[in-house]
Amino acid sequence: MTYKTSLRQEKLKERDLITLEDIELAEEKITSLFIQAIGSLNVNKVGLYISVGNEIPTKGIIQYLLKSLIQCYVPVINPDLNLRKLRFAEFHSDSSLTKNKFNIFEPKNKIFVNYSEIDLVILPLVAFDDKGYRLGMGNGYYDSTFPIKEMKNCPLLWGLSYDFQKTESCCPEDHDLIMNTVITPSGIQKF
Repeated sequence: MTYKTSLRQEKLKERDLITLEDIELAEEKITSLFIQAIGSLNVNKVGLYISVGNEIPTKGIIQYLLKSLIQCYVPVINPDLNLRKLRFAEFHSDSSLTKNKFNIFEPKNKIFVNYSEIDLVILPLVAFDDKGYRLGMGNGYYDSTFPIKEMKNCPLLWGLSYDFQKTESCCPEDHDLIMNTVITPSGIQKF
């Protein structure tokens, strides 16, 4: 078993043990910090995940963005699973959702935007380190969609995380993303 696989399993087990009360408290703190942080940016289009399981909830952030008339887009898995590129579909408060092959919510009616038009993408994560590297679920969708070294205009990449998900190193490889910012209940970390 590789270090990354072991770390992923360890952090997912920790995340599975979080209480509903701790999840709600984390969401409240992170949403507040997010609102403070985004205030200084000129952002019109935001890509963000719809949380599942014990991921950091994004409901409060989505509500804030929509109320602020900022367009929201959620990731959609390409039907050809060999193409590990996400597409981003428009999301509204009344959007009908369906679960994809990975039990992740996606809009039923898909109006896509080119990811290069998105100003900020909010990423789910399993772990992150001091340099801003992210460990995800291991399928590489975000890494393939945003190959930072090859992109001229990469959106800002922000992660949402519980404090315990920080680790010494995610053992990054050449293809791994570096996030610009991670927001945890205890604060904002910029890289």
